[in-house]
Amino acid sequence: MSFPPSREALIADLRVLREKGLLRRHSLELAALTAVCRRLALPVERVLDLVIGRLDGKLAEAAAHSMGMTPGMRDWPGQERRARAARVYGVSVERFRKHHELLVLGELAQGLLDLAGAPGRGRPRLGGSVEFRFRGVPILTHRRPIETLRDVDVLVSSENVYLEMSKPFKATLSATLRKAAAVWDPSGRLVDDVLPRELRGWLREHGREGEAVAAGTVVPTSSGELARQGVNRVYHAAVAVPRAGANDYDVDATAVMRAVHNVFDLAGTEGWRSVALPLLGAGRGGLQPEVAFAYVWAALESRLDQGLLVHLVTRSERSSEALTKGLRAAGAEHEGAGGG
Repeated sequence: MSFPPSREALIADLRVLREKGLLRRHSLELAALTAVCRRLALPVERVLDLVIGRLDGKLAEAAAHSMGMTPGMRDWPGQERRARAARVYGVSVERFRKHHELLVLGELAQGLLDLAGAPGRGRPRLGGSVEFRFRGVPILTHRRPIETLRDVDVLVSSENVYLEMSKPFKATLSATLRKAAAVWDPSGRLVDDVLPRELRGWLREHGREGEAVAAGTVVPTSSGELARQGVNRVYHAAVAVPRAGANDYDVDATAVMRAVHNVFDLAGTEGWRSVALPLLGAGRGGLQPEVAFAYVWAALESRLDQGLLVHLVTRSERSSEALTKGLRAAGAEHEGAGGG
């Protein structure tokens, strides 16, 4: 099938997959969905997880139930999954089938096209990168979920100072890395929550259980299942300080700068050659993307000539624009499109 497939073809494939279930996906003819998965070089479950993670509220919850992506529901019959999804909207199963389900499948189809960077939608192709050079040193920028990168030694996650990762169902960098590194059985049941387990081990070893670490601390863990795509380590940068009596966080420049320096120091000690950095503090940390870039760049600029290939990764259009404008304002020159 030529790329991109039509939105209608994707909806038809998603309808079949919703009815038959993920456990039977290998026996199904899903040409449009397969074309998207091949373009992204990711399995269908991972692609659906990424798309659902970009949806909001009830829509995301209903989509997860409908497609069997909710933990423990992978082997549920289609009718039971539909009934659970209908409960999200508080409507009858028949009403959900005739109205809400069409909306869910349509949003998933459009999300697949957007994720894959289908031509004509004003978005860069996922998997592509743009190379800049700063004083002769290459910097690769990506607009894509960081957990989809391949063959990068270290992925950096922004964490709070208690090193408590986000719940897997949250739409945060911490949550997506947690899910991507975890081990799941064929029914979608969690077998090993690798990253939080190793972070708890680090806290015990250092006598810090239940205590905050200094803002800017960077803690390394293995990459869990991300090792399958050439990732060796995840570095957890503790930059977000919980605000008392609220669900918000505070992030300051010194914490981000220390974290960036600590990432480089640790990667040098461990002998890695490449690292992927997000705009630390720009998610739940609450920083505007332009501010987050300024904080990261304040430390990054002086470390670029140390032999570590830097990938700067954003997900949203606004963050990508802030990154590009920030690099150009700093004097970095655009070198053109590349792979990655």
